[in-house]
Amino acid sequence: MAREGVHSTVRKIDSTMWTLTKTLQRFGVPKGLGQPLNKTKNAVGDLVAHLEMTERRN
Repeated sequence: MAREGVHSTVRKIDSTMWTLTKTLQRFGVPKGLGQPLNKTKNAVGDLVAHLEMTERRN
């Protein structure tokens, strides 16, 4: 049961970031938000990788 919860959460996070990325590609990044958005995307990527590695260990 917990395994499905982790995978479901990872899929939701990943799809949300994909949607954000596609929207930004379509409309552009507001001036001054490029660096904070990149930091957020990197942090989310790190979180997804950490969740997947933790789940595989268990």
